[in-house]
Order: sequence, then C-alpha cells, then structure tokens
Amino acid sequence: MVIIRHMPTTFKSIKNPSRMSDEIVRQIEDKILINELEPGSILPSEGELMKQFGVSRSTVRESLRMLEAVGVIKVRQGQRGGAVVTRVTNDFISDFLFKALRLGRIPGESIGQFRIVVEPAMASFLATQGEISPTLMAQLESNIREAQKIYDGKQVTGYRNMEFHVLLALATGNPMFIIMWNTLRSSLALISSTVLVPHETQRTTIEYHKKILNAIKERDPENAWLHMHNHLIEVHKVVKDVDFGGYRADS
Repeated sequence: MVIIRHMPTTFKSIKNPSRMSDEIVRQIEDKILINELEPGSILPSEGELMKQFGVSRSTVRESLRMLEAVGVIKVRQGQRGGAVVTRVTNDFISDFLFKALRLGRIPGESIGQFRIVVEPAMASFLATQGEISPTLMAQLESNIREAQKIYDGKQVTGYRNMEFHVLLALATGNPMFIIMWNTLRSSLALISSTVLVPHETQRTTIEYHKKILNAIKERDPENAWLHMHNHLIEVHKVVKDVDFGGYRADS
C-alpha cells in the first residue's frame, strides 16, 4: 500500500523558453534523486507548478505525461488525486535499460568489454565475502546441473548459463550488479531462440562456471577472477561482431 505524503516542494522558475518540459522533468527527477521527493510523495498541484515554473498548464501537463511514461510518477484523478512519486524497482530499471540498449543498438564488442572489466571483479569480490546464502548456493549448483542436462540433450544453454551470472549478482547483494545482469539476461532471452552459439562454447561455458563457483566456495579470489576473465574472453570471441539488436551470447 502506497502512503501518500504531501511534501512542501519548491522549484525554480524556468528562464530558457526552449525545451521547457525537459527542464521541468529534470528538476523533478533531481528532487527524487536527492530524496526530497520520496516514493508516495505527492507533487504540488498543476496550478502551483505553473506558478513556480512560470509556464503554461499545457507545459506542466506535458512534463507530467513524460514522467508518467517512464514510470517516475503516477497521475491520479479525482478530489484526492494528483501526481504521486512511484517506487522504482530494480526490475523496472532493468527493463528501462534493456530498452535503451536495444534502441541504441549497442555493439557486442562494447558489451563484451564491459563484462570483461566488471565481472571478474565481481567473482573475486564474492570469494572474499562471508558465506553465500544456502538458498543461492543451492540455486547456483542446480543451475550448473540443469545447463549440463540441456547441453547433453543438444539444446541451447544460453539462457540457463546467463542465469548463473544473475545468481552471482544476487549473491553480492549489490543492486548495481543485480540490475545490470538482469538487463543482460533480458537481452539474451529475446534472441536465444534465433541465434546459433557454437556447441563447443556452450560446453566450455559450463566448465568455467564450475571452476568459478568452486573458487568462490574455496575463498580463492585470484582464481575466481582468473576463471571468470578467461571465460568471458572466450565468450567475447563469439559476440564481439554482433550489435545489441541481434546480440548473441552464451555465458
């Protein structure tokens, strides 16, 4: 249940007449970013926003539509209505990033480079932390077994293998890792049925996942980093020439 809060929020008058809606959106988003406007907060009325920003009602309404379209606010009608700040979830952010990456047609070369830089550090970090929760550890071990079963059945292992990396991200407890790897998993789910990944790459992926998980269990950050790095170098050879619109991966 969302608690509606009436917050005394003020904004700056807009001096530049061009792109007024964009400036209104930026100011409201900035207030949300610094927690001056929290989830459940209700924005000032249209009339008050017109007065503070020094713009017309149509400009205010256009700005609110822009914010609602990306899920930042929810405009409610009626006597107790108004523009309410929504709670943005990790899934929402992942979905937004996924669409942005797809529309931007980010090349596989860039995605692969990003993973090679970041993921070995994530694996090494996990190897230095306390015990991974028994539930997540069981899921990681089950994931490898299921991927092996899919591979033995000569089916595509891509989505299951990407799930291994999402589970590692979940194990960190860090929302940045979780959001980014949920985004990458979404990209793979979209095209996994249409992209052919070499059978040998699928096999070596499973072997690398076993080595990575064992290194994390043994509290061996150097080998956790090394196995993840070598694994992603191999994956990169497959994906580097593919743009995100047809991004292929078996990780």
